[in-house]
Amino acid sequence: MMGPAWCAVLAVLLAAAGPAAGRFVVEKNSVSVTSPEALKGKYECAIGNFGVPQYGGTLQGWVVYPKNNKDACKEFETSFKSHKSGERPNFVLIDRGECFFTTKAWNAQLAGAAAILVVDSKDEPLITMDNPEEYRNKSHGKHHYSLGSYNKEIGRGP
Repeated sequence: MMGPAWCAVLAVLLAAAGPAAGRFVVEKNSVSVTSPEALKGKYECAIGNFGVPQYGGTLQGWVVYPKNNKDACKEFETSFKSHKSGERPNFVLIDRGECFFTTKAWNAQLAGAAAILVVDSKDEPLITMDNPEEYRNKSHGKHHYSLGSYNKEIGRGP
């Protein structure tokens, strides 16, 4: 049996080790670009921490960069829905910033997008796209997948 001194030492060690043992992990995935040739390649991205992630799945589709509402902070006036049966779905390329990731996903989903790709104008470490803490229990509804954020150069053609 441990004496009071050992219990005190153990408590101090556990208290010190607790914060050091915790860490935040960004869930990563990748996006493969097949055309145009200048952007062809595989890019690392972070997945959204909302909606229903499709782990291990594959999506193929067309990337659309909207002419207006590039940050997707308001509802789109156009549709991104594929109109022909069997046609590849549209993924909307959205600029990061100005509003929550969930707002961007919601607005793109309302316009028929199958997925969103959020791009950053700066080359910086990937982050997990998440619901803001104060809104965690207030969902807009079912969100589609978010493939993630990666360097904006992928969304700009030559």
